[in-house]
Amino acid sequence: MVRWALAAGALAALEARAQDLASGKDVYGPCAACHGANAEGGKGGEYPRLAGLPVDYIIEQLKGFQQRRRVNLPMYPYTEPRELSERDMKDVAAYLHAIELPLKPPELPETASALEKLEAAQKVLVVPKVAGDVDKGKTTFNRRCAGCHGRSGQGKIDFPRLTGQYPIYLQRQFEKMKSGERPHEGESSMTDVLKRVKPEELTDVLAWLTSIQTQAPDAEPDAGSP
Repeated sequence: MVRWALAAGALAALEARAQDLASGKDVYGPCAACHGANAEGGKGGEYPRLAGLPVDYIIEQLKGFQQRRRVNLPMYPYTEPRELSERDMKDVAAYLHAIELPLKPPELPETASALEKLEAAQKVLVVPKVAGDVDKGKTTFNRRCAGCHGRSGQGKIDFPRLTGQYPIYLQRQFEKMKSGERPHEGESSMTDVLKRVKPEELTDVLAWLTSIQTQAPDAEPDAGSP
């Protein structure tokens, strides 16, 4: 009887999880126009990649838009309380976190149609590399960034992953945080960190981050599993 109860409980949890993800996919629908059908981002980094970001981080950013703590006029209509409830935030965050983008196209059968090949290619994570001193970038990252974002930039519970994100988007956010346009909340301030890092050092960090796109990440705690 106990075994049956445990199995039934596990099945109920799986069903609830599936419902949450399905709901999150529905909530994400309008977002795909800018962020891509697979949350891969758009326009070469004009719109960031959302796939795989930590759940807590996504929720916090959505609340930031909703409460106008984070300035982004196009996001405001989509994050109004009547459009996006707290339940919706949790569901869409879980859905986005669960999306895994491959680093190379899958092997398809010779009979695959052109459409199937195109859809498979669209799911591949492609981030342009930045020219710079990779070794210096790794050193700077380990000294300044790894404590929050992880040794390989994979992110932690409430800190976003940086590997796999478009460098043009990261550069823009660096500038906004450094100027104070984008507030950074938490124990450590990105604004203070960025003010101590030279522009060329940031370029080297981006060079290192984009150089390890196809490498297996270091073993780190799960970045925000729901």
